[in-house]
Amino acid sequence: MSVLILAMPTTHAESPAGERITFDSYTPPTMFDLARERRQNWTPQKIWADLKLPAASGKVPAMILMHGSAGVEGNTRMWVDALNGIGVATLVVDTFGPRGVTSTVADQTLLSPAANLIDAFQALQLLAADPRIDADRIGVMGFSRGGSVAFRTAIEPLRHAVIKSDVKFALHIPVYAGCNQVYWSPRLTGGPILNLLGAADDYTGAESCEQLAAQYETAGASIRTIKYANAYHSFDATYPLHILPKAPSAIPCGTVQWDIASWTIHSELTGADLAPAALPDFFKKCTRYGLHVGRNTAAAVQARSDVLAFVQQVFFNAK
Repeated sequence: MSVLILAMPTTHAESPAGERITFDSYTPPTMFDLARERRQNWTPQKIWADLKLPAASGKVPAMILMHGSAGVEGNTRMWVDALNGIGVATLVVDTFGPRGVTSTVADQTLLSPAANLIDAFQALQLLAADPRIDADRIGVMGFSRGGSVAFRTAIEPLRHAVIKSDVKFALHIPVYAGCNQVYWSPRLTGGPILNLLGAADDYTGAESCEQLAAQYETAGASIRTIKYANAYHSFDATYPLHILPKAPSAIPCGTVQWDIASWTIHSELTGADLAPAALPDFFKKCTRYGLHVGRNTAAAVQARSDVLAFVQQVFFNAK
């Protein structure tokens, strides 16, 4: 039996962040289930999101905001206000709450990254069908775990596994993304990418995202990387810099890359391919704990400026 992949809204209500929308999504248990379209394994899931429209007439562009491992945080409101201020609608997607997940900070295996990814694609289809939104000007911005979504939504085989029309993201903004686990194909959707990093990030790290950006560029992507001095993970947060003692980092494990076409898994650390069953033990041996997160005001202010300039350039042809 096939699964009908539609992101139809089912309820509307007012929330402090705007219009609360509930739409249809799915929970694939693994990225393999998503990439190979094993739809019989995609558990149906209602997802909610907050849509905030700017004070503008006619169809407006929109940005979908994807949260990180701590869920929707206080910094989200700053991005909503900033984007609304330049005439861009925002849709803040909550991947965790509807699934009963509070946080994956201490354990990323609580929810497959395929869930975050499919929610983004479903949200894209939802907005593309909204008569208030310009379907050709919808972007995605993600933070940490959501930053990985902002990168992966530019991979054409992953997009096409969910979306059977020509609808695609017009731009991608990964912010301190996790780039140590890469699902790769050189077939990209073509949307430009702005890659924002903290130079001092000891959680997901800057180097792996710089390497991934170079990989995307080699495949033909228009991508710009900006690295903020002295900034740690979550540099745009509303809370001060502190240590998360139980948060794991796979930086010492190097990049692990899944080739989507063959599904071979290659380890940068060992220089060899890994069997799927060997992955838990592999990561257990190299993962470290005790990482920094928190605000760097200079980086947060500059990131806001850099994001708005990029969005205005792509959506409004600003110089």
